[in-house]
Amino acid sequence: MGFTKVRIVCVSDTHNRRPGEGYTLPKGDVLIHAGDFTNQGSLQEVKKAVDWISKADFSVKIVIAGNHDLSLDPGYTLKHEDGWSVVSEDVEACRQLLVANPDITYLQHAEAVIHLPEKGVSLRVFGSPYSPDRGKQNWAFQYSGEDAGAIWDSIPSGLDILVTHTPAAGLLDASQHWTAGGCSTLRRMLPRTRPMLHICGHCHEGRGALIVDWEAVNVGDAAATVAWRDPGAQNKKQSLVDLTGRSSEVPSLKPGQTAMINSSIMSTSHSKHGTSPSCNKPNVVDVMLDVPRDNASSGKAA
Repeated sequence: MGFTKVRIVCVSDTHNRRPGEGYTLPKGDVLIHAGDFTNQGSLQEVKKAVDWISKADFSVKIVIAGNHDLSLDPGYTLKHEDGWSVVSEDVEACRQLLVANPDITYLQHAEAVIHLPEKGVSLRVFGSPYSPDRGKQNWAFQYSGEDAGAIWDSIPSGLDILVTHTPAAGLLDASQHWTAGGCSTLRRMLPRTRPMLHICGHCHEGRGALIVDWEAVNVGDAAATVAWRDPGAQNKKQSLVDLTGRSSEVPSLKPGQTAMINSSIMSTSHSKHGTSPSCNKPNVVDVMLDVPRDNASSGKAA
């Protein structure tokens, strides 16, 4: 058995901005978009997002929706009289732009196994667009507190990558808009599933990364999390999260640990005056993966 490095580029909350419109998309093996690729989920907005994502040069591209991607949610309604009043467009037409695209793996609370034949590895991925309903907003893919358990208890164990639009409560969930932060039910579920990576967005000001040791969390260890210092802050370097063990800044992942990544491209929530915030850089995540012996010699995916 050997090892191979896989580079995963993570973005979220691009809100209609494609690469070149405030940020640059680095090269990698896997691209993950954790939702809110539009502002209101119109057919034209979805087409724009699908166009740039499908053309991006990655072996695998994984996409989930977010609360702004209204027309992808068949259950979306204007349930709050004073809330966001945009009417969704043809759900199936918007959805088919994603599910029928051979270059995109679109996950709507679903699991997929992705293959990287050139690396000789496969990854189990689960993606979910859901986020908590904080009331009076009229967003897509939102749930009440009483429904949270049924949603997050369905997440399987043994995942390599979990992609959710919402962060977990207390983990990279700072937000000027979503002042209640991430989901507490999702936070309680994570120690059971313990994915290698958890990619999220939604809370723009929570952008960043940390490593969580679930065994330490369970016993109340104050050192249960290792924060990440962005090497790309205020310079031309990439925002690299190096989990290969080669960096002195971030240790390699160990069994029972999860690297949490909030990959919001928008640096802040939209202002009341309609101005757009500046952009963060995409998170570039390097991981070392085992290559099964037969794949190491044949070049086939696991």
